Amino acid sequence: MSSGSCLVINTGSSSVKFAVFRAADDQPLCSGQVAGLHSASAELTFSATQSTLQRSLPNADHQAALNTILALLNEYDILDSVIAVGHRVVHGGPRAHKAEPITDDILGLIQEYAEFAPLHNPANLAGIEACRRFAPNLPQIAVFDTAFHSTLNPVASHYAIPLQWQRQFGIKRFGFHGINHHYIAQASEPLLQQSGARSLVSAHLGNGCSVCAIRDGISVDTSMGFTPLEGLVMGSRSGDLDPGLPEFLCSKLNLDIAALTHQLNHQSGLQGVSGSSGDMRLLLQARAQGDEQAALAFELFCYRLAKYIASYAVPLQGVDMLVFTAGIGEHAAEVRARTVEWLAALNFTLDPTLNAAPQQGRRLISGNGSKPVYVIPANEEWMIAQQAFQYLGMDAAAALPPDTHT
Repeated sequence: MSSGSCLVINTGSSSVKFAVFRAADDQPLCSGQVAGLHSASAELTFSATQSTLQRSLPNADHQAALNTILALLNEYDILDSVIAVGHRVVHGGPRAHKAEPITDDILGLIQEYAEFAPLHNPANLAGIEACRRFAPNLPQIAVFDTAFHSTLNPVASHYAIPLQWQRQFGIKRFGFHGINHHYIAQASEPLLQQSGARSLVSAHLGNGCSVCAIRDGISVDTSMGFTPLEGLVMGSRSGDLDPGLPEFLCSKLNLDIAALTHQLNHQSGLQGVSGSSGDMRLLLQARAQGDEQAALAFELFCYRLAKYIASYAVPLQGVDMLVFTAGIGEHAAEVRARTVEWLAALNFTLDPTLNAAPQQGRRLISGNGSKPVYVIPANEEWMIAQQAFQYLGMDAAAALPPDTHT
């Protein structure tokens, strides 16, 4: 099989993102999303080489969204070239080590671990089931967000809890954002080879945030754990907490643990500290205008991020390269600057002009004498397509020219 394209589907609780890739091109033929599912304002946006469109889809659910997307691709004569559908699946549990063809057994696996990712896995299943109904003859391939971190050794993946709990409930540190961390590992490989280096830290900073310690292209540690709540300060998630704090708060606030966990996921992080917003763009504006709580949220975000990055000098035995990626990582120069200020002891500094430059795409932003610091745009959809193509026996990565994105 040497031609054809892959449709990538990324279903969230309230959105469906999609893109279509050829095997030898990391830029999509087309892409788009349906946002605001289950609401009167649900809307489809679609972009292709020569056209863009928006279409209102009031109260659309996942099935209606997928049907509309697939019908639109058919209308634009794109669906005929699709030879596989790659689906992002957030949680595959301890058995998910690689992309898998979606069989009844894999559907059962995704359903089994829905309790570990209740906002994500059911939405992923809805996308898979809609595609299977619409195009039953197309291979459907699950690409798991947790799979890249399946290489963590027991020291990195275990909690210091009773062994019986681990065995009975499958508790371990799974990690998340693995699809993009995998992409960063792959994209960074030639950059590391230029200097004979082997290790990097990938900082995926968006509304959800995580860092990953990568050595020889393999995840050796990561900040998220059993759930995406562990680790860094995020847009609305608290990140690391004293384990005794939930009991204290439940008692004081007269909440059960489910209600408290909801608040730790949706009303904490930058939003909680600032008291105004979890959007870094708005916090930077407020900070510039003298808002002390916005300034504290910014400082806490950067400080905790720098502490995590520095801690990965232990599993990596030194950090050779630092990569910023995802929305905040790619666009918030102040976050990059303040974080790297904390990392001078690891020999990381930034060139202020390069860091502040408005250009997009992959770029080197480190200063003279510093270890390399890069900004590399996230590209989860391309990584999903690659793994689908590889399952079909098509090496998408090898098909790309070596200087792509430089």
